Amino acid sequence: MSTLCWVESPLQLLSALEAHTALGDTTELEILARIDAPGMRSFLDRFPRGWLPTGVTLTPVGSFAPPPPGTSRVLLGDPFSGQIQKALLSSPRSLRAQYVLLDDGIATLDAVDRLTSDRPRPLVRSRASGSPARTVLGTTAWTLLHTALTAGRFAWVTGMDADPETVAAFTASGGKLRHHDFPFTRGVPVSEPEIGPRIVIGSAMVADRLIAAAPYLEWLRGLAAEGPVEYFVHRREERSLLDEIRTIDGVHVRRAGLPVEIRLAKAPAGAEVFSLPTSAVRTLPVTMQDPRIHVSAVPPEWWTRQAPDALRRNLNRESGAAEDDPTASTRFTVVSVSDSESYLKWACHTLDSLGPDFDIHVLLVDSPILPTREQITNAIAGSSWDGRRIRIVNRADLAAEFERLRPDVVLAAATGPVVQQVYATAAHLERRPGLVSGLPGVGLPATSKGMRYRRLGDMFIAHSEHERSAYEEVAERVGVPVEVVLGRLPMLASVEPPEPAFAPGSVPRTVVFAPQAKVPKERAQRIDILLALARFRRNFSDSEVVVKVRSRPGEQETHHEEFTYVSLIEELLADGALTEGELRIEVGPMADFLQPGTALVTVSSTAALESLDRGLQTMVISDFGVNEEMLNIAFEGAGETLGTLDDLTTGRFGFPSRTWLAANYFQEPNTELVDAFTRLAVRSRERQLSDLRGAARVQDLRRLRAEVRTLSPAPVVKAYKAARKKLGEIRNPHG
Repeated sequence: MSTLCWVESPLQLLSALEAHTALGDTTELEILARIDAPGMRSFLDRFPRGWLPTGVTLTPVGSFAPPPPGTSRVLLGDPFSGQIQKALLSSPRSLRAQYVLLDDGIATLDAVDRLTSDRPRPLVRSRASGSPARTVLGTTAWTLLHTALTAGRFAWVTGMDADPETVAAFTASGGKLRHHDFPFTRGVPVSEPEIGPRIVIGSAMVADRLIAAAPYLEWLRGLAAEGPVEYFVHRREERSLLDEIRTIDGVHVRRAGLPVEIRLAKAPAGAEVFSLPTSAVRTLPVTMQDPRIHVSAVPPEWWTRQAPDALRRNLNRESGAAEDDPTASTRFTVVSVSDSESYLKWACHTLDSLGPDFDIHVLLVDSPILPTREQITNAIAGSSWDGRRIRIVNRADLAAEFERLRPDVVLAAATGPVVQQVYATAAHLERRPGLVSGLPGVGLPATSKGMRYRRLGDMFIAHSEHERSAYEEVAERVGVPVEVVLGRLPMLASVEPPEPAFAPGSVPRTVVFAPQAKVPKERAQRIDILLALARFRRNFSDSEVVVKVRSRPGEQETHHEEFTYVSLIEELLADGALTEGELRIEVGPMADFLQPGTALVTVSSTAALESLDRGLQTMVISDFGVNEEMLNIAFEGAGETLGTLDDLTTGRFGFPSRTWLAANYFQEPNTELVDAFTRLAVRSRERQLSDLRGAARVQDLRRLRAEVRTLSPAPVVKAYKAARKKLGEIRNPHG
């Protein structure tokens, strides 16, 4: 039996040698190093084979082959690597092997976090393409390695100081943890020219297009102005950037070679090390003599569009770059309260985007539109709450829940009347939390009525600059001093504005129709849509049509639907206008239906944005208008995405321009939402938030009316509205 290792970086190779020692492995270890990985060829050229322990061989390869017969253990340099995943998944022997996770810096912690999750979290890097094929590969690899972990066939050998929560989650899942202090690396006899007392660790973030070059160079100039520095080049840095660095006075550039963990072991005791966020700050204290390490957080203006929100925050946090931030080590408590499936979905995904600095609690409040168990399952699918129990609380018990959880921020992810109740309840707490709300999708048009329900709030979440402007205007008009912040719709995964993933003029294999409960209002218009879908099916018999509804008959949704598509399809089948099987009714998470080869059709639904996010053919039906009344004004100017029922019938689908996408929901990623939640939480803990108890008492009558409404069945609410309207006509007969 033998041990096989796949590595793609110098640090992974060193980690393999440390793991071989730490595990006391007596079998032969074959290390396969991918020579075309960035920087590996020059590293392998300089790596003396005489350093290898007995029984260890090192072979450069162009690609990784599946584990050969007799392989009992596989050492993984990078579980996010597509090359490694393909090699793993192409051999049935992988199902029975023992696995060892090696150190590869911050990415290793991300891998452990994903593998210990109780739901599939694809092993795809945050900055990598989220293409369907890559996601499938990463999900399958997660399944294989997660199974090995829970079966006790997975170990992690590390020289990093992982946080206790990560370690506890790993061992509780069945993993075996082994620590080492880099004994092999520290004992390597390296001949490095004399190193000065001020050292800069080069960063690959410019080469990876995550940060701009100009501010990086200015940062280096600032360091050199305080004294000469030794600049240790990262293996992926480009020659053009290095040529500019060499022109900076006081900077001595040392070319890429052996890992800095080896080279800096010979640095003088107490040397100062400067860097941007990098995995080396976790390993250098072990191999160097009392280094003084200074890590600079990446300022917001340095980032490029290629850097996703989560990556920006995690790099700064995980590397220790935020240690000077007094809130960095504090987990703030956020309690979310929802009343329907659409708001629950939005809340779970939005809160996931906040990152690990927040302790999240998700509640459902009992109401007439409380989702069923199946609706809850569909709503939380794909979030960190997938597979977990969502607590349902009575409105009368909400105050007690807040007292128990002591939130720093309350997210009222609910319909207007419930938001009003949640805000008023939270306002009476001894320490008032920040009060936040938003809408679970496209938020246009902005209405005065909706903002009045949220008059006690500190913050409202908009999803595009157009939305932000509209809600700021409404808030000013009705006198609600709320801060409107920009937070990307959490179900949109693309970093750059998406590109079409289909050939022009191609006919989709599947057309998915996403209904909107409130529009169109007329029964005849809804029937026209269904008949157009049926005509498409008849014109393209190789394609299928799915009507993706959000609830089954008898289930409640956020908005009441007078003429449901399920009932209309039954009528058309009975009348002979439709034949059985032409239109298939399905229920489930929208993400399950937005697969390659699909086209999405809607009158007004956030599902259109989810479809565009995946590069799919998308149509917003324009026959009934593109305006505020149809709730689709957000798609005004969306070009070929707007289509008619005739276009649907003949299979003419389009895609909007990059300019429209960038201005509408696919804006550049940023940390504005996370920063705003953090500010509110800090202000709550420092008791800087205004006392709203008096304002809440003023709204007691409104609260009572809202509670009556949320407790009353829909027919009673409808009758109340009709009576109120009639009373208004009697009091003011002339309008």
